[in-house]
Amino acid sequence: MEGDRLTRFAHELANKFTLYFDVYRDEQISDFPLAFIAHYKRRDERYMVTKKMKVYGVENQQLVFATVANEPVSLAFVRRFQDVIDQYKHQFIQEHTEHMSTIVLGLIIADGKLDDAVLKEVRRFRKVKFLKFGWHGWIETYIAILHPNQKNVHIHPKGRSFVKSIETLMREDKISL
Repeated sequence: MEGDRLTRFAHELANKFTLYFDVYRDEQISDFPLAFIAHYKRRDERYMVTKKMKVYGVENQQLVFATVANEPVSLAFVRRFQDVIDQYKHQFIQEHTEHMSTIVLGLIIADGKLDDAVLKEVRRFRKVKFLKFGWHGWIETYIAILHPNQKNVHIHPKGRSFVKSIETLMREDKISL
């Protein structure tokens, strides 16, 4: 019963992402089920005089991997989710000179009491990887736990801006259980 409510919440959250993201629902990576994967890609170019004289182009993208935790979230579950995201995110990232940044968010939608070790791991997890010494941009990865009942999000402080809109939607009851 609780899992159904969380799955419905994940479905509503995926609907919110569909405005700007490509959303792939009910994905499965190896044996890890995901509620959805959302992919946003933006490309900007600067021209000189006409569009035939391109000065530069940059690409930014954001990836969101969301899963529903039907059981209490353990430290092993969080680390396994980190590993799954780490292995799979490279399928969306193209290393080329116009790639600037990719933000990867792993959202765990959970309910119930969270262990202090889990909260500590989530709040300290931030992984930055420079591609070709930064010439081809960088990848930033965060893990967040969404707690719909308490309407809060646990994430590394530098990743707070990437989940601010989700937190606002939960507080304004635009997404609820």
